[in-house]
Amino acid sequence: MNLQQLGYFVAVARARNFTRAAELCFVAQPALSQQIRKLEQELGLPVFERRRRGVDLTVAGTAFLAYAQQVLQLVTEGKQRVTDLQHVRHGVIGVMCLPTVATYWLPLVISRYRQQFPDVEIQIHEHPGCTPHDFGNAIADLGIVQLGEDFGGRGNRPVQVERLFLDEQVLIFPATHPLASAGDEAVSLKAVGGESFVLTKPNCGMSRIIAKAFAEAGIQPKVRLETSQVEAVCQMVSAGLGVGLMPAMAMRRDYPNLRWRRIKKPVPSRTIALAWPSDESRSPAASAFIQIVREVARQSGAATDARAMVRDGKRKARGARLATPAHAAA
Repeated sequence: MNLQQLGYFVAVARARNFTRAAELCFVAQPALSQQIRKLEQELGLPVFERRRRGVDLTVAGTAFLAYAQQVLQLVTEGKQRVTDLQHVRHGVIGVMCLPTVATYWLPLVISRYRQQFPDVEIQIHEHPGCTPHDFGNAIADLGIVQLGEDFGGRGNRPVQVERLFLDEQVLIFPATHPLASAGDEAVSLKAVGGESFVLTKPNCGMSRIIAKAFAEAGIQPKVRLETSQVEAVCQMVSAGLGVGLMPAMAMRRDYPNLRWRRIKKPVPSRTIALAWPSDESRSPAASAFIQIVREVARQSGAATDARAMVRDGKRKARGARLATPAHAAA
C-alpha cells in the first residue's frame, strides 16, 4: 500500500467514477484501475461496487475512506510544516541561557525576532552559571553562556562558541546612600568595604566573579542577605537593606530607588558568548535567531561604549573647568 494508491482511492470515492477520477489525477484510467485492484488485494475486501454508470463504496470502502483521507491530510500537513521551516515561518527553538540574560537581555532579542517570525515558538531553559560545558550536556539548539577560565570543556557534544560582549559588574546603592549622588566617577571596592552587602548565593553564575573581585581587593564583605534571584538583589537594595553588585545589563531597567556606579579597575566582569552544536545542522529558524542575537550584541556593545564616552567627556569637562583658574593664575 502506498500514498499513490490512497490518493487514487479517495479520488474514485469522491468522483464515483473511474474515468473521471483518472482525469482528476492526470493518469490513464487502466493504470488507476490497476492500483485500486492492488489496494483491494492487500485489504482483502473490495472497496468499490462496480456498476454500469459508476461505482459505489462498499461497507469496507466506507470504513477505510476516513483513514485514507486522514493519512493524506497528515502527509500534506507534514510537507507544509517542512516548507514552513525552510522559510522560517514555523518551528521551535530551544535556548539555554543564564537567568540574568533571560531576564535583562534576551527579551530584546526575542521581541525583535518575533517581529519578523511571529509563529516560531521559543523555549527558554535557564541554567545558573551556564557555561559551554553545561550547554554541551543539555538538549537545546542554542546557548547564551558565560565563559570562564576553564571553558575549554565542551560536554557530551562538540560546541562552537562565539564571544558576544563583556558584561561588567556594577555597584548598586539605595537612592539615599551618600555614594548614590557622588557623580559619575567609578568607585573602588575598598571604598565600600565596610558596607553591608546583599549578594547572590554561591550557586549563581556571578558569585565566583564577585568573590574573586573581593579577594583581589583584600576585602571580606559583610553579607547581610543572600538570594538566588538577581531581581531580588535589586529590590532589597532599593529598600535600603544594603549595597550590592549586579551585571551592568540589569541596569537597563528603571529602578526609582536605586542608583548604580561603575567599579574602578580591575573591573569584575564575565564574557557572554553564543554557543551552538558544531556537529548538527541548524534549522533556518535557529540561524535567523543567531543573526538577531549578533545584531543586538553589537548594538549593546556600541551603547556601552557611548555611555563610557559620555562619562569620560563629563570628567574631562569638569577637569577643564577646575584647571582653567589655576592656569590663569599662573
